Amino acid sequence: MPVILISRGTMSGATLLVDCLRERLGYRCITREDLVGLVNQHGEIANRTVETIGRAARAYEQFSQLRRPYVILMRLALLEFALHDNVVYSGYSGHLLVPYVQHFVRVRISAPLPLRVRMTMDRLKCGEEEAKEYILQEDQRRAQWARFMYGKEIRDPHLYDLWVNLERMSLQAVCSLIQEMAKEPEFQATPESQAEVEKLHLETLVEAALAMDPRTQALEVGAQVGGGRIEVLGPYLEDDQLKVVESIVLGVDGVQGMIYTPGYAPTLSMTP
Repeated sequence: MPVILISRGTMSGATLLVDCLRERLGYRCITREDLVGLVNQHGEIANRTVETIGRAARAYEQFSQLRRPYVILMRLALLEFALHDNVVYSGYSGHLLVPYVQHFVRVRISAPLPLRVRMTMDRLKCGEEEAKEYILQEDQRRAQWARFMYGKEIRDPHLYDLWVNLERMSLQAVCSLIQEMAKEPEFQATPESQAEVEKLHLETLVEAALAMDPRTQALEVGAQVGGGRIEVLGPYLEDDQLKVVESIVLGVDGVQGMIYTPGYAPTLSMTP
């Protein structure tokens, strides 16, 4: 069964859609807030990243130091759920956290402004103009987030398998569409695609261990699984640094050995 990644716009009705999918498919449904809660267990990294993105252009070095561990930990949190399939994730840009995998279905939900305004007025108990301003600001913030965090334009249709517009479709119709799409052969998990998720999970476990250890958190070190061992890629490391990296990597469950290749770490490479 697939993993469904829903990219939601501001007040686009994604919450109601997720409720419908939960009822019809029986999938486990998680949100960005669920992942943020897990990431914040590591020193409030998610909160601090959100706080600094507004000044990222002026203080990029400070932002960059938070960006890398944030992306790694968010990816790891998402993969912990994705390992078991039958998952619906609703967030800003979950499809950008992980590379393309066959049984990951990438969906974008958009809605006409009047509908979004009504939903905002109802949820925030505010007037029409205030609701419009809120939506415009949130849309701009989320687009900026995707550009700074992943180097992508979140409204690029090529990043999705399905983009639905609620202007002429009800949420029930969209729910039915995704429900049928989830049955299609090309979105079913295969031994190969499941192995890809497990491989990515192990690589991210290693990167998270290195990113969160004070001795190595400043090193932009990436990991790739190959031949039963972890290949560590990164800048040139002195012998004492390499010993520390090796001790951390070999301490990760599932790692059987390590080789080191100087080069650029692929840690933050995303969906092409």
